[in-house]
Amino acid sequence: MEMENTTFWETLLSGHRACSGWKPRVEGSVYHLANIFFVLGYMGGSGLVGLLYINIFLCSAFLCTSIWAWTDLCAADVFSWNFALVAISAVQIFHVGYQLRSVSFQEDFQNLYNAIFQPLGIPLTVYKKLVTCCNVVSLEKDHCYAMEGKTPIERLSLLLSGRIRVTVDGELLHYIYPYQFLDSPEWDSLRPSENGIFQVTLTAETDCRFAAWRRKKLYLLFAQHRRISRLFSVLIGKDIADKLHSLNDKCTWGRGVGKFKLDSKKINSIVLGRVPVLLTNAVFDSTSCSNWKEIHHLIFHLANICFAIGLLIPTTVKSHMILLRGMLTAGCALFIAWAVFYRCALDIVIWNSLFLVLNMMHLIYLLYKRRPIKINKELKVLYRKMFEPLHVPPDLFQRLTGQFCSIRTLKKDQTYAAEDKTSVDDRLSVLLKGKMKVSYRGHFLHNIYPTAFIDSPEFRSTQLNKGEKFQVTIVAEDNCKFLCWSRERLTFFLETESFLHEVFKYLIGKDITNKLYSLNDPTLSDKKAKNIERQPSLCSQLSMMRVRNSMASTSDTDDGMSHFLHGGSTASSIQRSPYARTSGKMRPIEESIEDDVFEPPSPVVHCAPTGPGPSEQGSCK
Repeated sequence: MEMENTTFWETLLSGHRACSGWKPRVEGSVYHLANIFFVLGYMGGSGLVGLLYINIFLCSAFLCTSIWAWTDLCAADVFSWNFALVAISAVQIFHVGYQLRSVSFQEDFQNLYNAIFQPLGIPLTVYKKLVTCCNVVSLEKDHCYAMEGKTPIERLSLLLSGRIRVTVDGELLHYIYPYQFLDSPEWDSLRPSENGIFQVTLTAETDCRFAAWRRKKLYLLFAQHRRISRLFSVLIGKDIADKLHSLNDKCTWGRGVGKFKLDSKKINSIVLGRVPVLLTNAVFDSTSCSNWKEIHHLIFHLANICFAIGLLIPTTVKSHMILLRGMLTAGCALFIAWAVFYRCALDIVIWNSLFLVLNMMHLIYLLYKRRPIKINKELKVLYRKMFEPLHVPPDLFQRLTGQFCSIRTLKKDQTYAAEDKTSVDDRLSVLLKGKMKVSYRGHFLHNIYPTAFIDSPEFRSTQLNKGEKFQVTIVAEDNCKFLCWSRERLTFFLETESFLHEVFKYLIGKDITNKLYSLNDPTLSDKKAKNIERQPSLCSQLSMMRVRNSMASTSDTDDGMSHFLHGGSTASSIQRSPYARTSGKMRPIEESIEDDVFEPPSPVVHCAPTGPGPSEQGSCK
């Protein structure tokens, strides 16, 4: 046995003569067909679709090489290696094909994904988790989804079709249209462990269908998936801002959406269908080997080991494509060395040199894409808190903050915007450092803190180049630093970047909602207001349900709504409204407790509801 082992290793390492010249004969046609497949495979891109493409052509190439080794080369080790690589590639094809399988949903859910979640780049796998824990409920015309003072807040619902009317004391507030939440103000006004009662009536004006998530199930999903929690935070924030803007607007009902369907089966049938036709003649026209050659040099086996390792790397590894291209590059380099020193085949050297160039180009490109993006030190906190949770890539954030914006400073007591003087057309800004104070006609409204937009209500409520002015005064209370975009150039940039356009739309909506929460109660003294500001909760805990209800009491609807959303005079009308009292029961959910959803609330005196119990019709199970 020892002698056999010694003979094996001697053959493997030193049993081959070095080349003294090139072979006069080129390899067979099947070998060159295999190399054509290799070229096509190595030209594939990244991602799951690119990986599927690569493995399909590599599987075809290894199959051709196996046939060549069996019929022409007569080398058992070459045949064994290539046949093993065929099996590995086939397994990868089925695995990647399964990952790319078409995920089918009901038509309502497909339209919902296309309208809201796909523009934000939400993968189907994440969306599926949302779909599995919700139910689609029908609501007939003139039936109530919720009744004022009766229906408990037990779920979160999103309208899929139809139209719903929102009223308080019989007075119309606004309508809810498809792909808007039905009860986002109620949801956002309660802590996870609190209960509440609807303060409005929601009635179906047409036959409606809506997706409903049970409150406890959705909070459990938030606790398990941070990305879903952050996603719903911005979706609900924007929805609340849209509802406030649409309170007195005439909205057009209806929206068309397309269907989303991902089908990878055609790729397999088109590409794989070619392989048997190309190989049939080669198999039957060749003769079998009568004498098998001895095993090849160690360099040949090392090259095949590199190929096998590269193909066996799981697709779940973050740097999978980089590792795959690196191993393929190493394998090609070893094949060139083997062909030069021991096989003496010029055609093998030429083919593998081409493979080496292709793989090196892809490897360099992938490494360039994965290079560390250097984000300005002053913008790191902004990226981490606002853009990273929505999966905005660092390079895209760098483009957003590097071309048409600048970091500016404002000293204490200097004015960012003056009421009825400063134009809203010039800029959009985010506070990076310090604190700003917003006031209307000398009355304090709220503060602006770091990583919050300074003028999001103006950006959302006004059109470009209309000559409109700020309705509030914004003054720096500390030495401030803020990121400032040219509004016109930012608008044009967002039109070319659809993903960033959606991200900005939701971030600004969420920011407006946060500003409405932070409006101080005008009845508080300065001393009490300072004490409230020291608390971790938002100032005065103004309930969004109360804000929405208070709009019905404003007679000058259009002007009152505009001033409110600009941080203007409507704040005083909220004080006069009987619905505007600060709620001791309803509290907005703070950002800090999104992941710890079952944190017990601070002791609060709860008032028993005066109305009767929940209506069966108003509470759709």
